[in-house]
Amino acid sequence: MNRRGLAAGVAVVLILSVVAVGGGLALVGSGPGGFGGILGDTEDPPALLHFESAGAQCADEFRANSSASVAVGSGNTEITYSRNVSLPGPSYAIGGPTFERVNGSTYVLDVPIEETDKAPRTCPGVARYNGTVRIPADEEPWNLIVKHDGETVTRIHGESNSSLLGGSASVSQSVSAPEPTANSTETAD
Repeated sequence: MNRRGLAAGVAVVLILSVVAVGGGLALVGSGPGGFGGILGDTEDPPALLHFESAGAQCADEFRANSSASVAVGSGNTEITYSRNVSLPGPSYAIGGPTFERVNGSTYVLDVPIEETDKAPRTCPGVARYNGTVRIPADEEPWNLIVKHDGETVTRIHGESNSSLLGGSASVSQSVSAPEPTANSTETAD
């Protein structure tokens, strides 16, 4: 074997050793998990991936119900959030949301509650939405603020740890006071 063949063989063994060890992956490339130079970046920009809203329905009783789930991949974290919304009047519905990064690790999903041109219902109504957003999985803790018409209703905090084999997340959530409804009573202090 000549020197060139020996050098190429050593280089292949060295690269395979670095990949197998896992801890040295950052030396291989520039992207998440270190593979930006070889396989292309796996991190995608923040985005609203999916949003759907069930049509408003009349309900005898409003039940505030929300849920959040988090899935961490090698370069991204996907957060799915669902919530029931008490609508303010018979001609209101859930509108098209906006999603934006407000700083390095804080994101805002703003869901508008808007008046529509559709024929009004016989009641104010209740609707449910389900949305999935994508954020980069990196070393910093992240915050997702969910707003309705600019008013914060939920804050979801988490940390995403990612690797080539998947990832993990720890999450906490804080929810603001339930929305008043036509069926609720207020007491004076």
